Amino acid sequence: MKKVSPRAGAALCASVSLLALVTAPAFAQEATSPTASAPKDQTETVVVTGFRKSYADALRMKRSAVGVSDSISSDGLGRFPDLNVGEALQRIPGIQVNREEDSRNASINLRGLPGSYAKITLNGMNFASPVLGGAAPLGAFNSDIFSAISVIKSVSAADQSGGISGNIDLQIQPALSRKDGAFAKVSTEYNTLGDYVTPSVTLGGTRHFLNDRLAVFGTIAYRKENFRRDSLHFPQYTTLSATTTPGFASRFADYYAPFEANGSCAAGNVCAAGGTGAKSKTGVLLPSDVRQGVKYNEGELLTGVIGGEYKVNDNLRVNGTYFYSNRDMPLTGTDILDIDFRDANTIIDPTITPYKQADGRYYVDQYKFTNPRVYASYRKESFKQMTNGVHLSAEFRNKTWRINGAFGYSEAENFAYQSQLDVRNPAKPLGTSGVGNGLTGNLFSGGSDIEAFRLAFNQTTPLVTDTSGPWASPNTPPSGPELINGNLNRFIVAGSDSAAKNSVRTVQADIERFVESSWLSSVQFGLRSEASEYSSTGYRASAVGVQSQNIDSRFVVRSAFADDFFGGKADGYLKNWQTVDFDYAVSRLQPVTLLPGQRLTNGGWVNDPADGNFTGNNFTKSDDVNVAYLMGKVDAEVLGIRLRGHVGVRQENTKQKITSLDRTGSGLTATFKLNERETEYSNTLPSMLLAADVAENFVVRLGAYKTFVRPNPRDISPISTTVTPTVDGYNIALGRVEIEPYTSNSYDVSFEWYNRRNGLIGLALYKKEIKGQIQAETRDALLCPADGYGLGLGTWSVNGDLCYSSLNTPAGTRAQINVDGAINSPTPLEVTGAELTIQQNLDFLPAPFDKLGGAFNYSYADVNGKTVNGASAVLPGVSRNAANLIVFYETDQFGVRAVYNYRDVYDLAAGGTFAGAARSVKARGQFDLSASYNLTSRITIGLDAFNLTDEKRTEFEGDERKVRRVDYDGRTFQVSVRATF
Repeated sequence: MKKVSPRAGAALCASVSLLALVTAPAFAQEATSPTASAPKDQTETVVVTGFRKSYADALRMKRSAVGVSDSISSDGLGRFPDLNVGEALQRIPGIQVNREEDSRNASINLRGLPGSYAKITLNGMNFASPVLGGAAPLGAFNSDIFSAISVIKSVSAADQSGGISGNIDLQIQPALSRKDGAFAKVSTEYNTLGDYVTPSVTLGGTRHFLNDRLAVFGTIAYRKENFRRDSLHFPQYTTLSATTTPGFASRFADYYAPFEANGSCAAGNVCAAGGTGAKSKTGVLLPSDVRQGVKYNEGELLTGVIGGEYKVNDNLRVNGTYFYSNRDMPLTGTDILDIDFRDANTIIDPTITPYKQADGRYYVDQYKFTNPRVYASYRKESFKQMTNGVHLSAEFRNKTWRINGAFGYSEAENFAYQSQLDVRNPAKPLGTSGVGNGLTGNLFSGGSDIEAFRLAFNQTTPLVTDTSGPWASPNTPPSGPELINGNLNRFIVAGSDSAAKNSVRTVQADIERFVESSWLSSVQFGLRSEASEYSSTGYRASAVGVQSQNIDSRFVVRSAFADDFFGGKADGYLKNWQTVDFDYAVSRLQPVTLLPGQRLTNGGWVNDPADGNFTGNNFTKSDDVNVAYLMGKVDAEVLGIRLRGHVGVRQENTKQKITSLDRTGSGLTATFKLNERETEYSNTLPSMLLAADVAENFVVRLGAYKTFVRPNPRDISPISTTVTPTVDGYNIALGRVEIEPYTSNSYDVSFEWYNRRNGLIGLALYKKEIKGQIQAETRDALLCPADGYGLGLGTWSVNGDLCYSSLNTPAGTRAQINVDGAINSPTPLEVTGAELTIQQNLDFLPAPFDKLGGAFNYSYADVNGKTVNGASAVLPGVSRNAANLIVFYETDQFGVRAVYNYRDVYDLAAGGTFAGAARSVKARGQFDLSASYNLTSRITIGLDAFNLTDEKRTEFEGDERKVRRVDYDGRTFQVSVRATF
């Protein structure tokens, strides 16, 4: 795939700027033409702010649709008054924004399913979104270029496939549907956490020619981004040590089990010498690793669109659109101070009596400590999310036929480059002094109230100071991320580079034949050919080859965030905070010494070939998809009730090719070879969507359809195979190249009462039966074919629950084969849910209350099913209950909108640097406010405020007192001025 040039963005800027200059005077010229003439007093009328109009437009789109759908529409200011596209979408019932993502990436969940189960389209067509792993980051787009966003919850045979939860269509209004004129919007954003102020500007314009037969338009939006997230992490809970805890025998022996007579410890117990088990047999847990960190984000977002539409005659139109979006965040980084109490030489002295939590185990979360590990770490985490493409279409339509042809080509990139530099003061042998590295202090995690958090050292001098050399790798030959000096302090060079490029080329044709029938309005047929390619790369930095002789005292500095961490919401944080001067350190450590056979990461470090990020994330996946569908559109009257809808079937055939690395061995001795595998699969997708207008203002919708999702390639790790020799035989990690998409049979019913103009009371119910989810399989007996997958490791056979090869180990025993793989689960997963929507204008009330309006929506989702091992299935990141309350007040002069969003507790998957069971996220609500004021008929001031309630995001495990992570973002304010010409 060719590399996308930044010139595309520059060309778009120039084109839109020129268009704005052309259309500004054109507005006045067109005003004199017959098609644009208007009475003078009408042009002077103050334009309403648009909250009411945006909700009315969304309701109109919902009512006219056949299937269940919801939409949001830009307001009268040409904007979605939300922080980003994801935040705007969460106002829709069934959508939840993922706040786990630190950089406002704004991926979403839809209808009880993670964002990767949804399909993102642009004007109804597939395009290359800048996805790395998981769901598409909607924060990669500026919403100013979109006129509306539709969430298609019931998909037809004619809709793009690939979304089990639904399709999210980003809509750009075509040129001929736009009004002549130009506009400019200038905005400023202020983030209270860090006091960051950033500008943004949007320019746009439309011009009609040839008596409204030809129109061109363009919009360009630039935004500077500068914000941060402060976090307190508690990634590890471990048991008190019997050897280093003062007074252990008298204070804590009753919480530990005794050893068995043979010296062993019974399964499930935590044993200690002198343990009695009188109160517990599982020990006393404490938060043994505490991190305070800041994710600092700085960069820019440039988004634009330019297009044209030509009406050849009354029957034929041609349309073209080019879009571009580039979110470039080169100065993003994470500053972390890590205090680790897990070393065998660290002394923990609890200052409270152990308390029992819901899991039946005992804990202490307040203690004094001596000789901890202290890590000062800075991680440069630049990232870039870019997409651009062109869509071309032509449509012929008369009373008998509608023929549409479309072509689309798009490319996307998502780069995430991390370089980590640490200076570490580890725990030292206690020695005769009994204090090891000499550091002492006290901790209180805060439990369920992070504002009570306290972390203090008795020393006021810096905790991390020693950078004296010489530094050397502990490995021979040098490898890995670590260097050690004579005082046993550590210097770390690490970090993962992840990048993905993808492209999509689509050609499609839709032919509709209108018929005169009492029950059938038309028959529609379509063909589509799509070729896509996804190329993934991954590297892992190491300390090999760095100029370690240049490490000096200037590497360690006081953190820039030491004085305003957490916005004062956890004032007991550690202010004695050292970090690494990253730019200075890099200038001294690089260029590295590169030996033959070694390669550089994007950060300029020597790649570590033994790391899984290298072996698992370097691959290319291509899909050639051919599609055909047939659909009949129904429009009939049954028992006096109008019944409209469509019934159809879609057939998709996919040829998939994956090129990846096979690895044999491990570490520096590993060998690699390219492997190419091809697979084919097909999906038959029937669909029936019906809408019954049972009364003038009451609609019932029914839907039954089959859909499927192709998993994100990085989520399935399609590396072919790794073979690692062991003493007993071989460990085999099978690639997931033969994994097929998971499918769903979905059923919808919706009841919608349009009780008054721009009013709705609706209830939608849904059920999704999902099959073929990807699940890990570790049962060797089920992954033991006789041919051994052609790996050349002899003939395999099953003995009991184990897999063996005909080959022998050096000790003369049969080689045992331990196989890890993945399968399409045969166990179905069922997702059910309900969505309640109430939207009303109160214009029937006496003044001034007639200017009021609002909406309330509530969504419920439930997941039922089992994994292949029989455990209850969990879909991480999805709340069972979520709601929005929206109230607006609007006059001809001003408008105000208040929004309260709530979602209850939800689960996260275990993993990453967190040990223990799966975590949960505490229920959270957020209050946002938007307002606008019309200075004149052409100039409007807008104000948006987000998270006015100053909410935090809290993760816990089992009990809210067992806190795992707390995030704080602060409040955000935006002020804008928009002028039309």
